[in-house]
Amino acid sequence: SVSSDGFSAVHSLDIVTLRTREGAKVLSLVLWTDCPSWTSHSATAGYLVDIESETLVAPAAWYAPGFCSMAAPLVGQRVPGAREACLKAMAAHDASELEWLTCVGWDAMITDEGPTFFEGNVAAYRTPRRMALSLSLADGFRSWMATRGKRSAAA
Repeated sequence: SVSSDGFSAVHSLDIVTLRTREGAKVLSLVLWTDCPSWTSHSATAGYLVDIESETLVAPAAWYAPGFCSMAAPLVGQRVPGAREACLKAMAAHDASELEWLTCVGWDAMITDEGPTFFEGNVAAYRTPRRMALSLSLADGFRSWMATRGKRSAAA
């Protein structure tokens, strides 16, 4: 399961692809999970996913204030099928003939049959938060949010 104890199996893979001269590339992959209801819009946790290892590597504390202090008990857990979902998202983006479609946000979930996509849309609002995203940046943001940017008394 890609959910913490006490939550349903409802989840969403949030994949953002970027068109390049060499073809579509994944800009980021986030797992939204720990949903108390039937929809992933109720997610109380989000995690960055390493595509190659299909592993949850950090909480998505940078995404929005509601996630900055989330517990992250699933870091280190594998998400089998995440890489396959990314490959399919890149192939779908490459198949688009819309030259202006440079970034696409894909929503999918992992089922017993593999990745299932339920939408792909222009990622204009998702992309800015992810352009410079790295694991160290995500950790730094979470640290900053923990102190709300206040300097220590020694500084």
